[in-house]
Amino acid sequence: MADEKTREGLGRTALITGASSGIGAAFARVFASHGFDVVLTARRERRLRELARELEQAFAITTHVVTADLADPAAPEHIFDDLRARGVHVDALVNNAGYGVPGYFDQSTWQRHRDYLQVMTVAPVHLAHLAAPAMVGRGYGRIINLGSLAGLLPPHAGGTLYYPAKAFLIKFSLAHAEELRGTGVQVTALCPGFTRTNFKQASGGTVEAVSFPEFLWMDAEEVAAQGYRAVMDGVPVCVPGWFNRVLAALFKYLPNSLGRWIIRATSRA
Repeated sequence: MADEKTREGLGRTALITGASSGIGAAFARVFASHGFDVVLTARRERRLRELARELEQAFAITTHVVTADLADPAAPEHIFDDLRARGVHVDALVNNAGYGVPGYFDQSTWQRHRDYLQVMTVAPVHLAHLAAPAMVGRGYGRIINLGSLAGLLPPHAGGTLYYPAKAFLIKFSLAHAEELRGTGVQVTALCPGFTRTNFKQASGGTVEAVSFPEFLWMDAEEVAAQGYRAVMDGVPVCVPGWFNRVLAALFKYLPNSLGRWIIRATSRA
């Protein structure tokens, strides 16, 4: 019985965006460990191919590499066109790609903000729109959208777009999950907080820009494992880590003015 659960992805394929490092690479390992073939997509082809070789050797699964820049509005269609040409269908989608734009809103060009919104909000929704109908047709699908603890907290200076982008993905996930109820397709918004990835070094305006002790940070592998289990169990919103869950619950009931003051006082932005 345990072996069946471990290989529950046999004959299925997971598409993971932003798979070249961090939580995306961790998700690739988790899905591969459960028997899923994986499609790895990001901008850095060399890193993707290195990860693909690692997964094939470790888990005896098939990998596909599709390089794409999700700042390009045509990228989601390009990815699915490529997979259709290979005869690959997507059974699980992990919308993981993302980044932070350091500094205040007025300090960056509109082009940079537009690309950011394309990657963080439009591309994940577009990919879900491409993937979900076929999933429904097969009666099986799993979609994970990378929200953030930030989407459940008051924003701080420097988080002008990051916080609302993540809040949007959480709300979208909840609405999409309701629409797909009973179809065999399950949607989860994964909302990690303090996670050790290379995202931390360029995290201006994100939840990682808030000062908390190192021992409260989680590893990407643990975050991905909890996200995987959540979507398999049909959990609509998953906040990994006890401390992050406490914070999310606390800020849900605090007066908005007090919540904003606490975030302002602990922010490095």
